[in-house]
Amino acid sequence: MGGLLVAVAAVGTFAAASGAAADPRRPYVVARGDLAVGHRVTRADLAAGRMDIPDFLRGRAYRADQATALVGAVVVAPVARGELVQRSAVARRGSGSAGGATGPAASRQVSFPIDPARAVGGELQAGEFVDVLATYGGSTDGYTVTAVRAARIAGVRDRGGLAGGDSLVLTLDVPSAATAMAVAHAVDAGHVTIVRTGPPTPDEPASTPYRTPPSA
Repeated sequence: MGGLLVAVAAVGTFAAASGAAADPRRPYVVARGDLAVGHRVTRADLAAGRMDIPDFLRGRAYRADQATALVGAVVVAPVARGELVQRSAVARRGSGSAGGATGPAASRQVSFPIDPARAVGGELQAGEFVDVLATYGGSTDGYTVTAVRAARIAGVRDRGGLAGGDSLVLTLDVPSAATAMAVAHAVDAGHVTIVRTGPPTPDEPASTPYRTPPSA
């Protein structure tokens, strides 16, 4: 009888261990609630969910033990409640696919999606400097202004992810709230073109005089 009990216990332990080892699920960071574009992530926005995700997606997700790294990041693509938080959906200060860092003089960061054809063919890298041109109006009354000059690129991301789409998410360091507002307005109301340039010079203005498009 004693030998039988030992055998049964051994079989039970083996079954339990086998079942645990066979579980492919791992804890990943998910959104506790809906996260809108522009929202700055807090610890309360994040939760952990156990799931089994494909190999190609694991590098785009955050493990539960990486949640702290997301605090303070800015949402650049909407994330629904319970959805996996992907790297393409957030821009962390000082991070980017090319390993960029935030310049010491930067006081704001702004992110936006853009077609690679309007961003030097998508060949930009973190640490480079760019001008952001904004074109408003039609073919007869259109005009172009420089929303910001010589902004340092903090990060360049392939939008990719589950949403797909042939676009980049560009994160820029800008010198002031006014230039951040100019860039945001350009992205929402005009056509944006990115021009590769060099570091800013003291005698060059941060932007051209900014004005909204003429109304109809």
